[in-house]
Amino acid sequence: MARLVRPSWAIRCTQSGCRTLFEVAELEEGKQQEVVCPNCGEHYVYPIVEDKHENQ
Repeated sequence: MARLVRPSWAIRCTQSGCRTLFEVAELEEGKQQEVVCPNCGEHYVYPIVEDKHENQ
């Protein structure tokens, strides 16, 4: 059986009652995506992009 292989990241849900670890596809530089925890339905936007003006 064939398996799709792609670069991926793991995200852990931050809800205290959930904490599920789930896999998401790695995105191109500068792109973000909204994902939903498969266990509790919490929405996340990843990757978190740091504001360049924030650190100056």
